[in-house]
Amino acid sequence: MGLLKPLSNLDRRLVVVSNRGPFTLKDSDKGTDIVPSVSGLVSALTPIINQEGGAWVGWGGRLGKPEDVFGRTLPITNRNNAFFHEVILTQEEVEAFYEGLSNSCLWPLCHNFVEKSIFDIEQWTNYRSVNAKYAKTLLRKSNSRDLIWIHDYHLALVPTFVRAERPQAQLSLFWHIPFPAPEIFATLPWSRELLRGMLNCNLIAFHTESYVRNFLITVEELLDAKVDHLTGSVFWMGRKVKVAAFPIGVDWKEFEAFATKPEIRQKAQQLKQAAGGDYLILGVDRLDYTKGIPERLKAMEWLFENYPEYRRKVTFIQIAVPSRTQVTAYQDLRREVEESVGRINGRFTEDHHIPIRYLFKPLRKDHLVAHYLAADMCLVTPLRDGLNLVAKEYIATNGNYSGTLLLSPFAGAANQLKEALQANPYSPQETAQKIIKGLQMSEGEKKRRLHSLYKGVKEQDITWWWKAIKQAWLTGSTIAVPKTTKAEDPKHEPTIS
Repeated sequence: MGLLKPLSNLDRRLVVVSNRGPFTLKDSDKGTDIVPSVSGLVSALTPIINQEGGAWVGWGGRLGKPEDVFGRTLPITNRNNAFFHEVILTQEEVEAFYEGLSNSCLWPLCHNFVEKSIFDIEQWTNYRSVNAKYAKTLLRKSNSRDLIWIHDYHLALVPTFVRAERPQAQLSLFWHIPFPAPEIFATLPWSRELLRGMLNCNLIAFHTESYVRNFLITVEELLDAKVDHLTGSVFWMGRKVKVAAFPIGVDWKEFEAFATKPEIRQKAQQLKQAAGGDYLILGVDRLDYTKGIPERLKAMEWLFENYPEYRRKVTFIQIAVPSRTQVTAYQDLRREVEESVGRINGRFTEDHHIPIRYLFKPLRKDHLVAHYLAADMCLVTPLRDGLNLVAKEYIATNGNYSGTLLLSPFAGAANQLKEALQANPYSPQETAQKIIKGLQMSEGEKKRRLHSLYKGVKEQDITWWWKAIKQAWLTGSTIAVPKTTKAEDPKHEPTIS
């Protein structure tokens, strides 16, 4: 893997395609403001495109008329070897493609919330036309030798339109969210067309082996495709499609560098002192029903009810990043969370110690790292999550210090982070008891677990992720994710009193 040359040395470019691009553009009377986009996907892909050069096709946030397709072209790096090519969408397209089919249908469906999925034929028609628009920009801004790297469920039909124009194109799709079991995916009325779109790729990648298995079984059952489960291969339309698991990593060096800055460490101490009590517990999530925030609050309430001695010792800070604020379901979720916070604080505030602190806003990265450093424990307990990078960011920040991670087994990251404590988020009692276990754990055990987690995060970072995908793409061979063993040994559990 280390012998792979940069794509620029192979006379081909990397072309990234994603729903949102690396920049957000806003028009005003004074001109166009250009600011970096804020998202986990953009943060992950930016260092790769900076390294490899090439192009990035995506929406920059600007709205246009139905006939508008191509927007501006902007340099991504100072070296001018990577460019952003803007796609223009209409207001109707954003509503039907992004807010509609993508996030009111595919998002809940793939997270096993079938009852929340809306199946609307007009939204599906719009999804197809917007995917064709992305493909049109992509075809105009790339050539036949380029490696075209498509990202996520928003753009699963882009390979169909590109393959029709370029039969020999090199296409890869990374699917960032869970891929559900076949009986769930089959409820999508357009499931077969979506699968055919994905199979126009040469390589399809997911975060975990379970998502790979689900996909292989699904194409076998719904399309009657020939599948080799042993090698992760689908034989389709005269081509061999490679399907593999490559869990995304983080830039651990960046978080480690932040964690060593004196001003950030001082900020962490101030946060700990302001919170009061002996223990600071942290949750960081987008405000989304898949993240399990109401369930997490129920666990904290159960803890305070059944372990009253911890009421003045524990402060829980929940950072909820605003998400899809115009959607009614998300407005209802915000109301439920805020009402729960108010009820719990009303019941359990003692001697002016407020047990739950709630922030409904995004944090700058330096402030986020300060919160990671201040936290004795981080709760990453989604009901379902493709991977979850917060868990890895917390480990990268605290790897040289101390801290405890409590992880849901339904987060994709649980497959890698075996040394973390685990708790079923649907059980407030189990989650609360695991929190107590983590608080009572000896410093030696905390550091042992954290050191093992830190080692894995460093070995399988964002650079490893891209190299593994590139090797599978260029050579057809994959690198197995190292197997880890679960550390929770009942014989060594601290007593829960």
